[in-house]
Amino acid sequence: MADTIFGSGNDQWVCPNDRQLALRAKLQTGWSVHTYQTEKQRRKQHLSPAEVEAILQVIQRAERLDVLEQQRIGRLVERLETMRRNVMGNGLSQCLLCGEVLGFLGSSSVFCKDCRKKVCTKCGIEASPGQKRPLWLCKICSEQREVWKRSG
Repeated sequence: MADTIFGSGNDQWVCPNDRQLALRAKLQTGWSVHTYQTEKQRRKQHLSPAEVEAILQVIQRAERLDVLEQQRIGRLVERLETMRRNVMGNGLSQCLLCGEVLGFLGSSSVFCKDCRKKVCTKCGIEASPGQKRPLWLCKICSEQREVWKRSG
């Protein structure tokens, strides 16, 4: 596969093929290189110490934010796993979450749209209120959706 050259004049760039990308990944040399440059032009492109420091500060701040975000997502996932471990019913004749008896003599029940288990109306969350036929979610599935939304 041939290389593709972008740009014109002194600012030409080469987009390498897949084989070159794999080799550059092994060598850790980046994905593209400037072509047709003199050594004098390359020396002009070095960063000043102030620019290097500013870039390093931005990278460190991004790494700290990433660690905080991972911890936040970890807490959400742990909360979800705790909810799953603490289920008390079977989801058929008992509420999946609290274990209350469902049916004619017990509490009214609803089906969770995601897991298709029965829960009582106390443990269910109405996902689309105000519609003719509302959709219900159990608290576990609702929390799972929140984790998906918050973690991207």
